[in-house]
Amino acid sequence: MDIFVGNLPGKTSVLELRKLIGTVSSGRFRILRTRINGKSYCYGHAALGSSQPGHDIISRLDGLEFRGSHLHARPFLHRSDQHERRCLKMFSSRWSGVNRRRGE
Repeated sequence: MDIFVGNLPGKTSVLELRKLIGTVSSGRFRILRTRINGKSYCYGHAALGSSQPGHDIISRLDGLEFRGSHLHARPFLHRSDQHERRCLKMFSSRWSGVNRRRGE
């Protein structure tokens, strides 16, 4: 099971995320940082082996206060390219000749 942990403080390390998750024998952990409109966001992704400890970890972490921030935990959702606006399939139909930006 993959877990998303959001609203992490900006200086959070992978070791701190591993300690938050707890004693999991195997798994991959990573911290992702992004900047949108001048505001920085930090979130974590943990890929665990089985789903049962994952649900327990999510219920324990969701709403937990960590260094002044209330964490958000949920199952990690993998996004596919077919729902992206940049997907090549979006432009598979022919252009209808109408330019919506100019109001024609």
